[in-house]
Amino acid sequence: MASVLKSEFELKAPILPLHDRPTSHFRPVLDRNERKEFLLSLPEAESVRPLLRDGNLEVLVSSTSWTVDEDFGLLIESLCRYSDVASTSQPELPHVLAIITGKGPQRETYLRQISKLEQSGKLKKVTIKTAWLSTDDYARLLASGSLGVSLHMSSSGVDLPMKVVDMFGAGLPVVGWCQFEAWSELVTEGVNGMGFGSSGELVKLLVTLFEDSRKLEKLRDGALAESNRRWDDEWDPIAGKLLGLIS
Repeated sequence: MASVLKSEFELKAPILPLHDRPTSHFRPVLDRNERKEFLLSLPEAESVRPLLRDGNLEVLVSSTSWTVDEDFGLLIESLCRYSDVASTSQPELPHVLAIITGKGPQRETYLRQISKLEQSGKLKKVTIKTAWLSTDDYARLLASGSLGVSLHMSSSGVDLPMKVVDMFGAGLPVVGWCQFEAWSELVTEGVNGMGFGSSGELVKLLVTLFEDSRKLEKLRDGALAESNRRWDDEWDPIAGKLLGLIS
């Protein structure tokens, strides 16, 4: 945003970026048993509860407004390809429960597509569920998931996806569409998340992270560190000093 203001609007004044941070109800849940119990309580997990109890399941979480601004088909294609890999060449890969939250105009279209894929056997090791959760339950879902997914493609190239901010607030590592300039302002590659620019790249990330729990835990550690940064950490040293409210 700073570079756009300088280059396109010829702004000469000093520019101090002030980034959004998560609200207080997005907090990590550090106890693994507590995270598992919450997931077991979800109706969306009913069909995979035995896998969840046995630890043979990873929970992928995303939110969407189900509009053309986000290519949800990219995620569906990636999950189909992951299922194929996990069903054939790498059977040790865990089953994936993908929970997608949100409402929007394209939701029913995608639900019909998912149903056809399930009936044709293309999602043998993937279960896709949609949900509409309360604010508190959404925050708990993020804190209990294995990995967050952002499909935000930023038509301007300078806006940042708030869903990733919320995921970091809950200590959830992220994989996301990274083909826009501002991505690196929010996600540090290999530390708290990883970026992709195609369905093939996303499949590789899912296989890499779910076949080696140490790699996923490394990203979770980075996301947990990121969760400590709150609004005051941005406001006080930047806007607070600029406005003379803090010495």
